[in-house]
Amino acid sequence: MASVYLKGDRLEVKIGPWEAVMALQGSFSVPLTHVRGATEDSNYINSGIGFRSPGTEVPGLVVKGTYRKKGQKALTIWRRGQQLVVIELQNEKWDRLLLGCQDAKSLANLVNQAIAR
Repeated sequence: MASVYLKGDRLEVKIGPWEAVMALQGSFSVPLTHVRGATEDSNYINSGIGFRSPGTEVPGLVVKGTYRKKGQKALTIWRRGQQLVVIELQNEKWDRLLLGCQDAKSLANLVNQAIAR
């Protein structure tokens, strides 16, 4: 599971070594000014997230990597049993982050409060 931290004026995403291999993406951070908002949306995965490029997917079990759909890119780090938080970005490599976590509603609220300051 990716871990999200709010440090100063940045949103940091820590990706574990095994997930980094599966997603072909290491840890990173983005300025909070590039975060448009966050929502809890565990059904987002079910609606079809697009074409994997690159990454690893076992349908219904694991979705890790970059996905493209309708000209947009999303980094997805999710596995079955996790809730999903969708973080909308601007002026970044991805248009959104789809991150599995234990409490998506709390994480979304935390991100939204940080960008409101």
